[in-house]
Amino acid sequence: MKRTNILTGFLMGALMLQAQPQHSKIMDEGGTGPYKAVMTDDAQLPGYTIYRPADLQTAARVEGPLPVVLFGNGGCVRTSLGFANFLTDIASQGYVVLAVGPWSDGSTEAEDLWAIDDANHTLKVSDAKELVNKALNWLSAENQRQGDYYHAVNPENVAAMGQSCGGLQALIMGTMGDARIRTTVALNSGANSPGDLLDKMITKADLQKLSAPIIYVLGGSTDNATPNGSDDYRLINHVPAVVASYEAGHGGTYAEPHGGTFGKLTRAWLDYQLKGDQRQEALFRYAETGNEFEGWTIHSKNFTPLQTLRLYPEKALTTSDEQLAINILGEVTNIQKVTDPSITVSLPDADKATGAAAIVCPGGALISLSWDTEFRQIAQWLNARGIAAIGLKYRLRAGFPDMSKVDQTKGMPRRITVTEFADIKNANANPSVLIGGDPEIDNSINDALEAMRLVKAYAAEWHIDPAKIGYMGYSAGGGVAIGATVKSTPELMPAFLCSLYGPALDDVVVPQGAPQLFIGVHADHPSVAAGCLALFLEWKKAGVDAELHIYGEGTGGLFGGGQNADRNTPNGSWQEAFYSWLVAKGLN
Repeated sequence: MKRTNILTGFLMGALMLQAQPQHSKIMDEGGTGPYKAVMTDDAQLPGYTIYRPADLQTAARVEGPLPVVLFGNGGCVRTSLGFANFLTDIASQGYVVLAVGPWSDGSTEAEDLWAIDDANHTLKVSDAKELVNKALNWLSAENQRQGDYYHAVNPENVAAMGQSCGGLQALIMGTMGDARIRTTVALNSGANSPGDLLDKMITKADLQKLSAPIIYVLGGSTDNATPNGSDDYRLINHVPAVVASYEAGHGGTYAEPHGGTFGKLTRAWLDYQLKGDQRQEALFRYAETGNEFEGWTIHSKNFTPLQTLRLYPEKALTTSDEQLAINILGEVTNIQKVTDPSITVSLPDADKATGAAAIVCPGGALISLSWDTEFRQIAQWLNARGIAAIGLKYRLRAGFPDMSKVDQTKGMPRRITVTEFADIKNANANPSVLIGGDPEIDNSINDALEAMRLVKAYAAEWHIDPAKIGYMGYSAGGGVAIGATVKSTPELMPAFLCSLYGPALDDVVVPQGAPQLFIGVHADHPSVAAGCLALFLEWKKAGVDAELHIYGEGTGGLFGGGQNADRNTPNGSWQEAFYSWLVAKGLN
C-alpha cells in the first residue's frame, strides 16, 4: 500500500509539471488557417503568451512537427495583445508562437508593461535572450513530455520575429549563433545607428553574425524604420536577404483582421523558410508579387551568387571616371562613363537551369545603362524560368556627341512616326551624322561580341547550352545587340535576338544564319517604333522568322523587368509573350 501511495504521489507530481494553461481565449475567430488557434499561457512559463492551434496533436499529424516563432512586441512592451490578430492567424496556419509578456485580454494592464531601462536597455536585450534560452528550452522539454505538446513541435525549426523595438530583439536572437534559428523577421525595424536611443541593443556590425536568411518588412515612406531597415539590407551580403515594403506606415496592418496584408506576407515568408513551401519562391527570391501582393515592392539578394568578369582582362585597367547611381538599398540603378567593360553573371539554380542564356544589354542612349530595371530585375525574372542572365556593361560615350563634328550637309535626323517607316533606309533609324562615322557605337557592338565569346567559353562551367545563348537588348542596348548580331561570325551567332524599343544603330544587312527575332515597342515612340518595324521587315524579307509586338498605349521605355512592368497596360504582358515565344521556338 505504501508503494502505491509513493507511486501515485510521483505521478501526480509529474502531471503537475506538465503544460498547464492558466488562461485561454480565441482571438479573431481563431484565424484563417485550418487549425483554429487559441491565445494561452502556461504555469511553467510565466511571463510569456502562447499562440497555438487549439488541437496541437491533430495539426501535427497533418503537418508534421510544427515550426516555432519567437516574437518580440512593438515598443518592447511586455504584452502581445496588440498583435493578437496577427499572431493568432500565424498559429492557425500550423505554428506555435511564443511571445514576450504575460497573457492579457486587455482587462488588466500587464505587469511591468514597458520593461525599458533607458540607461543600458538591458531588459530589452534580456527579453530576446530569454526567448531563446528560456522559452524555447521550455518548449523543447514539453515536446518530449506526454501532454499537448508531445512530439507536436519542432524546436529546431525556429523563426526569430518582432516588430519595431521587438524587431531589434529578433535581430539579437538571429545573431546569437543558435542553430535553431532558421530565419529572422524584422517587422518595421532595423539596427540603430550610433547615437540613436536603442543603439546599445544591436549594432550594424552585429549584422555580420546573422547565419540564416532574413527579411525586413517595412511600412514605406512614412515608416520611421524604413531608413534603418533599408540600410541593414544594404550591409548584409553574406546571407539571403529580402526587403518588402508597403505604404502603411510604422504600424503596418497587424491589428486588422488576421493581420491584414502584412500578416499575409509574413505568413508566406514563414511558409517559405520554415516549411519549405517553394510556391513562395517567386514572391521572395524573384520579386514577382502578382495580383495577390499588389502594392508590395520586394527586393532580394544573395540567393544566387553573382560573378563579374572583365571582357578584356589582358589590358591594363584604364583610369576610369565610371559613375554609379546607387539607391538606399545599395543597389546600382544607373551606370555612366564605362571604359572597362564587363559581364555580370546571374545563374539559375542547377535544378532549374534549362541551358538557355540571355546576354542582357541595358539601354540609356549610349551615355548610361539602366542597370536596375533593365538588368537586375529582368535577371531575377529570367532566373526564375531557368534562364541564365548575363548583364553586359558595355563601353559608353562620355556624353552626347560633339556637335562640332556633325556633318552639316547631312543635318540631324528628324523624329518620325511609325507610319513613316518607309523613310528609313537599311533599317537604320539612327544614321550617323558625324564626320567619319561613329566609332563609339562600334566599341559597344564589339563588347557585345566579346561577351558572346566569353559566355560560350564558360558555357560548360555555367551549365549553359551554347546553342541557346541569345541577346536581349533595351533601347540603345537593343541597337547594340542588333549590331553584334549583324556582325557575328557563324561561331558567335546568337540563338535568338530580342529587342525592346531598340532600333538598329547602323545599317542592317541580315546575315547568313541570322537568329529568330522578337521585338516589343510602343507605337507612339518617335523614330524607335518606325525603326523597329523596318527591322522586322528586313528580317522577314531575308526569310528569317520574326515576331513583332507593337503596343498601342504608352511611349518610351516602359518595358522594365520583373515588378517594374505595368500590368495594367497592354505592354505589361510583354514578358509572358517573350517567354512563350522562347518556349515555342525550343529556345528554353
